[in-house]
Amino acid sequence: RELPLRADYVGKNVPTSRSENVKVRLLEDDDVEGIWIAPEGGPAR
Repeated sequence: RELPLRADYVGKNVPTSRSENVKVRLLEDDDVEGIWIAPEGGPAR
């Protein structure tokens, strides 16, 4: 089962450092939906 994904709802808290960026993409705006954690200036993991 997939969880619903909405930009205005927090379903899970994932700790990150100040040097990491959280990238969120939704199908309404992009061709891919997902959440990525990326080092500042680096590729998402």
